[in-house]
Amino acid sequence: MPPPSLVPTRLPAFRLLVLGSVLGLLILVLGPALSPTAAAQESSATESPSASAARTAASSATAASGNTGTSGEDSAGSQGPAGKTIVYGIPGLTINDIDPVRTPNLYKLLSEGSAANLNVRTIGSATCPGSGWLSMGAGARAQAGPPTDPEQEGSRAACPPLSAPSTSDGVVEKALDDADDATKSGAEAQRSSDEDLADSSAEGTATATIEDFESIKEPNVDSGYSVDYGMLARLVREQGKSGGDSELKSCVAAEGPGAAYAVADENGIVANYTDDAAATGCRLDLVDLGSIGSSAWLYDPIPEYSYTVPVFFDREERVAEADERLGAKLEEARDSATPGSEEPTIMVAGLGDSSSLPQLRAFIASGPGYEPGSLSSASTRTPGLLQLTDIAPGILDQFGVSSPSGISFDNTPTDDDPQERIDDLVSESQKATSIYQHLSTFSLLLDITFYLLFILCGLLLSRNLLGRRGGATIAPTVHRFLAWASLAVATLPMSAFLAGLFPWARLPHPGVGLSVSIAVSAALLFGASLLPPWGRTWRGRVAALSLLSFLILSADLITGSHLQGNSLLGYNPIVGGRYYGLGNQGAAIFIVSLFIFLGLAISWLRAKGHRRMVVILPLVLGLLAVFVSGNPSWGAKFGGTIATLAGLLVLLALVSRIRLSIFRLMLIGLASLAVLLGIAFLDWLREPGARSHFGNFFDQIVTGEALQVVGRKLGANLHIMQINPALAIVTPLAVIAILFFLRYLLHFPSIAATSRAGRLANKWRGRLPQVFSDQDVHFGFLAAVTGMAVGLVLTDSGIAVPSTGAMVLLPYLLALSAEYATEEVAVKSLAGKKADRA
Repeated sequence: MPPPSLVPTRLPAFRLLVLGSVLGLLILVLGPALSPTAAAQESSATESPSASAARTAASSATAASGNTGTSGEDSAGSQGPAGKTIVYGIPGLTINDIDPVRTPNLYKLLSEGSAANLNVRTIGSATCPGSGWLSMGAGARAQAGPPTDPEQEGSRAACPPLSAPSTSDGVVEKALDDADDATKSGAEAQRSSDEDLADSSAEGTATATIEDFESIKEPNVDSGYSVDYGMLARLVREQGKSGGDSELKSCVAAEGPGAAYAVADENGIVANYTDDAAATGCRLDLVDLGSIGSSAWLYDPIPEYSYTVPVFFDREERVAEADERLGAKLEEARDSATPGSEEPTIMVAGLGDSSSLPQLRAFIASGPGYEPGSLSSASTRTPGLLQLTDIAPGILDQFGVSSPSGISFDNTPTDDDPQERIDDLVSESQKATSIYQHLSTFSLLLDITFYLLFILCGLLLSRNLLGRRGGATIAPTVHRFLAWASLAVATLPMSAFLAGLFPWARLPHPGVGLSVSIAVSAALLFGASLLPPWGRTWRGRVAALSLLSFLILSADLITGSHLQGNSLLGYNPIVGGRYYGLGNQGAAIFIVSLFIFLGLAISWLRAKGHRRMVVILPLVLGLLAVFVSGNPSWGAKFGGTIATLAGLLVLLALVSRIRLSIFRLMLIGLASLAVLLGIAFLDWLREPGARSHFGNFFDQIVTGEALQVVGRKLGANLHIMQINPALAIVTPLAVIAILFFLRYLLHFPSIAATSRAGRLANKWRGRLPQVFSDQDVHFGFLAAVTGMAVGLVLTDSGIAVPSTGAMVLLPYLLALSAEYATEEVAVKSLAGKKADRA
């Protein structure tokens, strides 16, 4: 006889759709702001008072300098001419390199201005200087090619040499003709022309071209990213056409090969190339000061951009030399400044890595509008952290020019002394580096632990190992052993997040501190699950641990995702895939913990006779989970929110005794997708800089880039399976363990004990059929599986969702099985005593 949950009821089919619609309306009412104005108010509300004050101060100071908005125009009569903005690029520079004795010029700039760690990730794992400059000028991730061949004779560097632009009249003329031909043919839009370059040229500059620029752009053709080459220079130039009243010319002067990469348009044409950017009348100068790198990684661009491999390399010496060059350039900028003009805005950026080990680099901004403190942006929402792709939009915002992303710099002032600010940023950078270095080790540890649990589950539950005689007596002991081991294993994933509560990165050995923090966190979670009254039963222990995991993750998302960031199972600022909200692996734990707890809680409520609470509890807690996950200011997890909502609708339908047909499952999927698209649309109505992942995804649908993004995410899944097959096979192992080791096959009415599948499953003494005789627990299990399945399909790198979820789900089920094993043995013993008396 089929279980009651599968028996058709008289409830109309549209009940499920109505339920989904009600949930959707509630979410939309509680969802993001409806307008850009409301979005701005929300942005201000989520900032700290100091951040809000910093934004106001920065805007006022910038406006006063004539760089942004109408305020600058109103006060232009009482202010001197606007000063220049100069960006000095030193690929490889980190905050840890800055020292008051060794690098006095860098230290002075940081003391007087704002600083941040800079993520320089482009397309590869590590970023070469050419890629860093190219990405900075485009405001998008880009990779500069062609890559060097390590087997080529004389090639000792992993990065390609920067191609110095040519100012030869013949070469430039040919490049301009080719660009004009492309413009006239209509093949490409917004190309440079002779007239545009003539209008924007400044005294002391020349038009140059980077030869064979097509080979430099080649790695970006099928990368899945849209690259607008030279976006920064083009938008600054177009501002001059709109009639700016600044005494400086609306152009970008490029000094050095790296700066040329940032300025070059799609044809490799570089306007305003010069040997002395400070002497030009351009509003923005980009200056390549050379790289700080090792002989195994970078060609040596100093002196005179020769790109020869250094025989000896001393990092401190190279950093000191870069600081000396910076000091000389700053002196030239002061001498070349227009009399009476304001102080220039100086930015120093570590536009690339110095070795194959990627790290966070340095960014410093000093001058009008930048008070001593830390910088952040809407893309990271983390004080003291910027992305490489934030630099161009931040500069444009300072000039009052709209950029595609709408990103601006947020300055958070502080009264801390410069060395304390350096120490804080170095600590965060060291934390990110340690997490990056130990990520694969921890992932492998989890995989091995799961494999051992899988093997133990198979060996210890085997009838052949236990023996036919006495097996019924030994089996409960085996289940209890597996249950205690499983409960301990279930704490490990969550402990990776809780480790962020400890200041392990400031210890002399951060790796050891991280390990100890994880162990202490796991012990605390394990101890909390054993506290009375819930700690007296296996159901109570599992319910307590799952609820605690769900509440911790929810509280973290609401308060700013501090545990998600820089976590072994969260996201890392060096990788830069995500900076806030709910990550894939966190979403897996979030979904499994929610539905396992709800299944156990509903079972307890039903046993106590609380019929209304059986529906009210999952509805309230489920809506909270969906809102926390889907709120663009909290979880901002598009695929994870659909997965949570789909699992919730499945659970509510099963608990309400609504039969789940294929048609109704499709309705659940459509209702979940419709709700999330509605949220994405509302988020899309915000200004570009205020949007979350939801709004950006909707914008990709509008612009037709969604399929390209989906293709890139599918490629990321395949890449994960290639580089980490140990993680990819966790899910099939969990399925095998559940179907056979725990004998889940015997739960299905269509699987008879005498059938081949039944005989195979009967070779193990698993107690899952007894666990799932409680239908409410079974419903929670099905909802969790639904959520993981949807997460696999809809999230980027989605293979991590079911794999991480299985590492929590299987231990929970093993722990629950122990309670039923003891009860069954007790019944068998009582039956044996009665038989003996008879």
